Amino acid sequence: MSCADDTPRDGGRSYPVMLTSASGETIAFQVLEPIGGIDCKQGHPLVLHGHGFGGSRNTEGFENYREAGFAVISIDQRGFGESTGTVRVMDPEFEGRDLIQILDWAEENLDYLQYRQEPDLPRELSPNLVAGAIGGSYGGGFQLLLHGQDPRQRLDALVPDITWHDLRYSLNPGNVIKTGWDLALVAGGETGSTGNGNGGLDPIIREILAQGATLNRFPEAGLDFFYYHSPAYRCTGEPVSVSETPDLLNYQINPPAFDVEPTPYPKVDVLLTQGMKDTLFNFNEAWRNFECLKALGGDVRLLTHQSGHILPVEAPDELQPADYVDPTAGLLEIPGFQGAAGQFACGDISISDATLNWLEHHLQGKPLAGYFEGTDSKVCLSLADGESVMVPMDDFPAPDLEGGVLRGATVVERSVATELPVASGYEAVATATQPPAALVLGQAGESGATLGGIPTATLTVSDLAGRSTCEVELDPYAAVCDPMVFVGLGKRAGGESRWQLIDDQIKPVRGLKDREVIELVGVAEALAPGDELALLIYGFHPQYPASWSRDALVPFVNVEGTVQLPVLQGAL
Repeated sequence: MSCADDTPRDGGRSYPVMLTSASGETIAFQVLEPIGGIDCKQGHPLVLHGHGFGGSRNTEGFENYREAGFAVISIDQRGFGESTGTVRVMDPEFEGRDLIQILDWAEENLDYLQYRQEPDLPRELSPNLVAGAIGGSYGGGFQLLLHGQDPRQRLDALVPDITWHDLRYSLNPGNVIKTGWDLALVAGGETGSTGNGNGGLDPIIREILAQGATLNRFPEAGLDFFYYHSPAYRCTGEPVSVSETPDLLNYQINPPAFDVEPTPYPKVDVLLTQGMKDTLFNFNEAWRNFECLKALGGDVRLLTHQSGHILPVEAPDELQPADYVDPTAGLLEIPGFQGAAGQFACGDISISDATLNWLEHHLQGKPLAGYFEGTDSKVCLSLADGESVMVPMDDFPAPDLEGGVLRGATVVERSVATELPVASGYEAVATATQPPAALVLGQAGESGATLGGIPTATLTVSDLAGRSTCEVELDPYAAVCDPMVFVGLGKRAGGESRWQLIDDQIKPVRGLKDREVIELVGVAEALAPGDELALLIYGFHPQYPASWSRDALVPFVNVEGTVQLPVLQGAL
């Protein structure tokens, strides 16, 4: 489609484009023109779309965006769909360069795109392309990668849904491999890549996972690799250290990043959306991305919802909830072991509607919808389908970036201690069907209570001899002095005997501990009058089916300490 003459242009076409990448592979994407005619005089903003892990580009659709005047490019990320090569998981040196090349192609070949003066950019970069991006999960990761990599700073507005902040935390929280999700992602990534004749996961990723399975923890060089592929790399400003693992270095683990201070993100307008039930990229990741991007000075908002990554593992048919696939995220169509996801909305705010309106506002100058009122100063926490609470962002209940105990006016602290030892390792696996230890934290009063924020716990984990520290310096891979337990907040309705893990969110705690601060997973939950709240402690959890202590010398542990809870309304 060309605007070289004055001939009217109908638009509305959808067609594929294939490019050769800098690494010699094919980059495939779909161009979807605006519907209702091409306006060569005013031009059209560009929206980039990315699919979920294991997915591929959309060749049709996006009518609401195209009818609103946007041109859309839907991308096959490296190794997926018709884009060849191995999957490097948003590597700046591979996927990052591919994404920049797509933007370059668009500017060179789509002469109906819109440009505008950007006062915040250097003079040589203005007028600048008007462009935004959408997508969930892997399709959110590409947005932050491209924004940080593009030397011409062409992305003006982003809407990353259910995406990561730090893959070291996503895949290895508490230094415990999240084997349930890691296995699911391997299966989905390999099927989505090799099923199209591509190379599957890159050899370095396979080696990281193989060593992790063998050693029961990821090698340090593998964690460096994941860090470099995360927004945390630019947000923390800390360079990647030179690894001491030569067998991984042979796979070219991003040598340009070693000991080089990362360039911070440029200022950008971002609508972050996150599922409270997401057990792969949980609320904590969205909050850390929010803190990082908000500090840059752009218009940055955070809305949550009741969907997200729901763990797809095999379970008996009678335990399986209904299939769930978030259409914006390209997730795998596999039944989830967790409870079924809920609405893609924060209270009465549709995330799909908010996404389109966000881009209309920041790329086309249209007004924000009324439901955005107040979200510039508050975080929308989804409590349940149709229920939400707005929490002021300036005093949002979360620990500092540097860690530490949760403090603030809304924080309630409770002491906890196990009455009986908790099984760990082999003992825990042998009794996996046993209920968790429940350390009661309180009971909601007559008006109920609302939890919202990121709780913490200060815990001492000791063996039966009373040791809470190791007496000798250990090899990092030695299965000695290495118990594991899994902790999370649970609730129980009055009169019931069974505890429910809130939103299926669990946090591993590895090793003996002496009053160590543990950041728990963010929570947004309404407790009815009489509901009890507890810290649940498991020695084994199905979200970590192959991650449990191999330390036969510490089969049981005692746990005690305090829990800091963000209680927004009511009392416990």
